Amino acid sequence: MPNITLRDATTDDAAFALYVTEACMRAYAEQTWGRWDGRADFDPAMDMIVEKDGRGIGLMGLSIDSRQKSWVLEKLYLLPAYQRQGIGSFLMRNLIESAKSERAVVRLTVLEVNPARRFYERHGFILTHTISPRHFLEWRLP
Repeated sequence: MPNITLRDATTDDAAFALYVTEACMRAYAEQTWGRWDGRADFDPAMDMIVEKDGRGIGLMGLSIDSRQKSWVLEKLYLLPAYQRQGIGSFLMRNLIESAKSERAVVRLTVLEVNPARRFYERHGFILTHTISPRHFLEWRLP
């Protein structure tokens, strides 16, 4: 995908992270808990800014436990104007290729009300269990 890059987040990205998180998650939080707390689960040590042509369009968070060969996709948020254009799939394919080369398992959770579950399943993630209000999914080497 041309002109899509990831860069490490910095503390200066906190306002952008909140903006993206609210745009992507507020409706699901309100459906699930009845309210939006106005916070972003932002960690510059593990989060990356998704950029298109050098402009921030999303947020991706990945934590890696190299001893266990286990990765956790903490978040993959794209601003609504950039969704359904193949950008998320591009990022997911790259993540899976990296996981394959490291022989790592990738895990994630998604809120039950969030239709993104279908996106992850299309990329080979399987539902391992549900603890309401979250589905737990996992990708493993075939």
